[in-house]
Formats: sequence, structure tokens, C-alpha cells
Amino acid sequence: MCGRFALATPLNEIAETLGAEPLSELTPFAPSWNVAPTKWVPVITETAIDGRGAAPRHLRLMRWGLRPHWSKASTHEPTNARAETIDQKPMFKHAWSRRRCVVPADGWYEWMTSVQGKVPWYHHRMDGGTCWLGGIWETWSSPSGDHIESFALVTVDANDDVNHVHHRMPLLLESEAIDGYLAGADHRSQPGPMLVDSYAVSREVNSANHDGAHLVRPVPTLW
Repeated sequence: MCGRFALATPLNEIAETLGAEPLSELTPFAPSWNVAPTKWVPVITETAIDGRGAAPRHLRLMRWGLRPHWSKASTHEPTNARAETIDQKPMFKHAWSRRRCVVPADGWYEWMTSVQGKVPWYHHRMDGGTCWLGGIWETWSSPSGDHIESFALVTVDANDDVNHVHHRMPLLLESEAIDGYLAGADHRSQPGPMLVDSYAVSREVNSANHDGAHLVRPVPTLW
């Protein structure tokens, strides 16, 4: 699973890397080292705003926590979708087949159960590159005219790099797999080893009210 992530890389740099149209200046996103569920996040997609037709690859803001068009507003909207059953569960299967997205992140957090209690660990690519996280998204409208686009991250079994921290991890895409993923390829495999590094960080990240680059600094641990 994935409960928090960091995104401080300039969005224009992300857009240029993937050949995507940048986020509109009318929808700014402030860098954050503690992106939490319900926050609005820039994602990359090739699906139009109506959720059906194709569109040039671009960034746009979506809320983290999937709300399908047929559902009611809830405080328990899923932030993650298991890759193994994503094509079977009504909550996810239509988005999986029609509405893909890639969520850029500098890294993500996971919590380890240890002698010190629940300890947050920060995960990032060993090469320092952006983590391209596979996702799905939905569009929802209320009778009063409210419109929300929302997403969930796809998760897989943790690979050997990080399974000592937690048994699940986000679907981590290599850049060459992004074209196929956005086009609907059945890409939901565990990433290879020697790709991700992780280390313990401050429990400050437990509160969504805390933010700043200091949250990704390593701290001593007994593990």
C-alpha cells in the first residue's frame, strides 16, 4: 500500500521528461513532502476530461481517493487498488480498462512495525529519478453541479528492495513502460530488484499538517 508520498520536483521538469503538456498556471501545485489522501495532486493522463475520449498527454490536478461516477461521497474512498484484483472489482475495473494515469513522486512513505512501534520509512529510486507510480482515475458529478476527478494508486507485492518494511508497494513504472501503461497495457508486475532504497524518517510525517524537506531526512533506528 501507499499512505503518503513526496513531490517537490518542478512540474515543468516532469512534463518535459514525459513529453506532456504542463499543468495550467491557473491550477498551481505547491511542492509537498507529505502528500496525504484527499489532497489534490498533479497526475499524467491521456484521457479527456469527460473520462472517455483520448487527449494529448498532459498533467492535471486530481484528488487522491477514488470516487466512481456511480458512488456517493464517502470518508472511506480508496487510495490504493490491488493489482491482482483491479480488473475484477466493480470499484476499479472500469477505470483500469479506460482511465489510466501516472502519478509522479520523488518517493513514498511506508510504515514498519518494529520494537519502536510504527516507524515511517521513506522510499526512493536509487538513481535519484522520479518515481512514476501507476494509477487509475474516475470522474464524479453531484446533482448540484460539483465535479471531482479522483485517483487511486495501483499496488503490487513489495520487491526484495523494500519487503523488509512492508509487504506491499506502489506499482513503480520504468519510463519506457509509461506509453503502454497509459494506452491500456496489462502492466501490473512487481518492479525488479536493486531499484529502490529506503530508510527510517521522523514520525512527524504521521501528521498531514507537517510538511517540509526535513521529513525525508534519515533518522537513527534500532532496526
